[in-house]
Parts: sequence; C-alpha cells; structure tokens
Amino acid sequence: MNAESSIGAQRTPLRDAASPSHRWRRALWIAIAAVAGFLVGFLLQYARVNSAQRQIAEYSAALQGARLEATLSAAVIEAQSGRFDVARQYASDFYTGLQRRLLPIVDDAPQNDVRSMLAGRDSIITSLARNDPASPGMLGGVLIRLRETVRRAALDASNMPGTP
Repeated sequence: MNAESSIGAQRTPLRDAASPSHRWRRALWIAIAAVAGFLVGFLLQYARVNSAQRQIAEYSAALQGARLEATLSAAVIEAQSGRFDVARQYASDFYTGLQRRLLPIVDDAPQNDVRSMLAGRDSIITSLARNDPASPGMLGGVLIRLRETVRRAALDASNMPGTP
C-alpha cells in the first residue's frame, strides 16, 4: 500500500503544467469578479448621486419661489403701511429676482405668466414712487399671480416630499 500511495502522490509533468494555468485562470476570474463588483457599486452610487442632484435642484427651485414670495409679501405689507419707498425697494428686488432666478427655471406655460408679471414692473414701481394708494392692491394682485405660477410650475415647497 505504501508503494501505491507513493506512486499516486508523485506529481506528473502534466499536472505540474496544468496547475499554474489553473491558478492564473482562478486569479483572472477573481479579478473579473472584483472589477464587476466595483462597477456595480459605482453604478449604484452614480444613480443615487443623480437622484440627489435632481432633488437638490427641485428644492433649490422651490426655495427661489418661496424667497420671491416672501420679498413680494414684504412689499405688500410695507405699501399697506404707507412706507412706499421701502415697498418700492422690495418690489424692485422681487422683479430682479423674478427675472434672474425664476424665469430661467420654469417651463413654457409658467414662463409666460412670469413674463406677464415682468411686463407690469414699470407701472408698479412708478406707482410706488408716486405714493399711489392703489399700489398695495396692485402688488397684492401680483402676489396672487405669483403663488398660482409657483404652484403651476411645481415649485411649491409644500409639494416636496418630507414637508409637513
């Protein structure tokens, strides 16, 4: 039995030649599996980052709409209180923000609403400069149109997930 086990235990040149090749194949498959694992992980993270970037853009747009609404609301309050110079400054800030921040991020239909609000800019600013008592009503009308436009453009923060 000892003779048989020593014969079976001997390595043949054929086995020695196949063994390194088998090791290389195994190492190659391990490397391929590792690269595939990293690739899958990268793709998953890439998808998560894209989703997060879209969500950030949506929240940023909602924030821009809310800021503009707050600025215009302050203009309405100041005009109703008779502080037309302060109201004029707020109204000017509102129209500048409307043109620079909101106009580029809204789609076609809400963009037309934004353009129509911008068309009334000069008359409202002039009205405030003249201390016209009709100014608060004019600003209030623009505020209502802004709220409708923001909702129509889906920039309303209350529509965002995670808000109460």
